Amino acid sequence: MKARRPGRMSMAGWIGIMVAIVTATMVARSEAQDLATLEIERNGSGEGRTVVFIPGLATPGDVWDSTVAALGPDIDAHVVTLAGFGDVPAVPRGEAGVIGSAVADLDRWLESEGLDDVVLVGHSMGAQIALQIAASAPERVSDVVVVDSAPFFARLFNPAITPGQAAAYAAGVSAQMAAAPREQFLAMSRQGLPVQSITEAGQAQVMSWMEQADQAVVSAAMGEVMATDYSPVLSDVAAPVTVLIAWSEGSPMSADQLESVYARQYAGLASLDLLRIDGSRHFIMLDQPDRFRSALGAVIVRQNEEN
Repeated sequence: MKARRPGRMSMAGWIGIMVAIVTATMVARSEAQDLATLEIERNGSGEGRTVVFIPGLATPGDVWDSTVAALGPDIDAHVVTLAGFGDVPAVPRGEAGVIGSAVADLDRWLESEGLDDVVLVGHSMGAQIALQIAASAPERVSDVVVVDSAPFFARLFNPAITPGQAAAYAAGVSAQMAAAPREQFLAMSRQGLPVQSITEAGQAQVMSWMEQADQAVVSAAMGEVMATDYSPVLSDVAAPVTVLIAWSEGSPMSADQLESVYARQYAGLASLDLLRIDGSRHFIMLDQPDRFRSALGAVIVRQNEEN
């Protein structure tokens, strides 16, 4: 394995929302196998609870830096970056696509590393990946923390949409994104920044990651996220799932309405805890870092007590 460091709107808004350390000196690089579609950096000595952080669309593992540093010895962190995001070069993925190949590689990696009692933390698209891993490797996953994500994104915006309709719409958006001149592609992304983060600094950070990401990979991944209903895997997820929901004043839904929408999305789970984070938009870890770390820390502490 190679290793590295570590949201209801127009088409442009869609694109915006989806595009959407035990010791500071220790970075372990495993050579167990070559994971062509992603890179993982480990920060820790193995003393803390194993936590695998999976970022969302166009986002490198750096999005978790402050979280990993703040939780310190409580976790043995493994931070993922998908190829085509951050400074990880894009690679061919074949029929599996961006999400499918990431799931397959992470499944193989968990097995090769012999990891168990793992807490999976996924943001946006990363949460869709995490849920599939939890379904396919229930013996290795003890908990899942979902950060502002849903198994069927299209239904967040159109409750009546069918998977076929979502796939047709997504194909058009993905093709438009891939074919757009670079500046047009980035301009569309900039229009969606207000739903990504509540602060100017957060928006600037998200935009810098988008500028760094490979346009073809972002376009393909966007199509997969918008087209696919991953909710059928929920019945196979045995681990408790904590879903962190971002909400802020001015949102198109009331806080109660939003919680109801998410409850329906995750109705297939055996164990679900919904936690709304107010004063935040899509990147909760940027907008409300203390509350985010507290919520994640509570999951880790609970697992430690149970074990």
